[in-house]
Amino acid sequence: MGSSENKTSFHLEASAAALWCFWIALLPAGICWYFSRNWMACLGVGVSGMLLLLISWLDIFHQAQKGFYVELQLFLIRCRLLPEDYKILRNPGSSDLDKKKQELMELAVGQFQEKDKKLTETRHVLDKFVGTKGSQFATQKGRQAVWEGELTRAIVLFSDVRGFTTMTEKLKPQETVRYLNRMFTEFEEVIAFSGGEINKYIGDAIMAFFPLPAEAPEASAKKTILAALRMQDAFHQIQITFQEHYSESVHTGLGVGMAAGDMVIGNLGSARRMEFTLIGDTVNLASRLCAIAEDGQILINQDLALIVGDLFRMEALEPVRIKGKSGTHRPYSVMGEKLQPGLA
Repeated sequence: MGSSENKTSFHLEASAAALWCFWIALLPAGICWYFSRNWMACLGVGVSGMLLLLISWLDIFHQAQKGFYVELQLFLIRCRLLPEDYKILRNPGSSDLDKKKQELMELAVGQFQEKDKKLTETRHVLDKFVGTKGSQFATQKGRQAVWEGELTRAIVLFSDVRGFTTMTEKLKPQETVRYLNRMFTEFEEVIAFSGGEINKYIGDAIMAFFPLPAEAPEASAKKTILAALRMQDAFHQIQITFQEHYSESVHTGLGVGMAAGDMVIGNLGSARRMEFTLIGDTVNLASRLCAIAEDGQILINQDLALIVGDLFRMEALEPVRIKGKSGTHRPYSVMGEKLQPGLA
């Protein structure tokens, strides 16, 4: 009778301990979710916290503790937090139990650190291939609807190499790849320094975007225009450098188109494959402006020109018809920064 009562008491105490540990583990998991919005990180923090709390409860039990400890080891093996060949201690003595408890704690902490390291590495790789903003959408909202987008106001930039087709015909493939990688590296550094992000590479072209806050947009717009000017300078410096190493003489140029306005930013695609991108009339307009920009030109739309008109020298060009858009649109060609803002 006494043995049965002891077992019942133990089961009640073990159940209460497990329930208490579960609710306590929700606290660090909730804090992790608030800051990271990453369910894998929250799961790792919550499970690790619960394990450490469960292990700490082992100090409460004596002989009955041994059976609970065996079940705990089996549970951890099923959860793949312990290797399948882990040697289960079924009848531990007091010293053996302390030793095993320490070993189990070290394994739990090690597993959490390893999973956290892999998660960080995965995030860095994802940032490299889809950009920081794209990886945030993928990790935070990728499990939601097929299309998950939000309306935002930003500046879109397109750049395109003039004479690229002729260059690929004359140069060796290795030379072309080397040229593109050098150009993209330079552009990425300029864009990132100015607070923007490259959304995608399209052959010899790039598509990038910059934030445009509703309050005091002039500062962000100025950094964006300066980034475009630096891109032109970097491109022509690369062209001079590479001319000396080409197998044949070729000439290339760079056209840049920019537009400020509203657009939808988010994940676009199917249930099996999605891509982070920007869509909208503003994006289309920036692409069309880039298409008609000549070598060395930076063409911007009227909305962007109104924001930075006092900061940069620009020329209003004749209205043109933009393919795919109704009516005519007046592009503005950016000539350079004004030495004294506000003057013509």
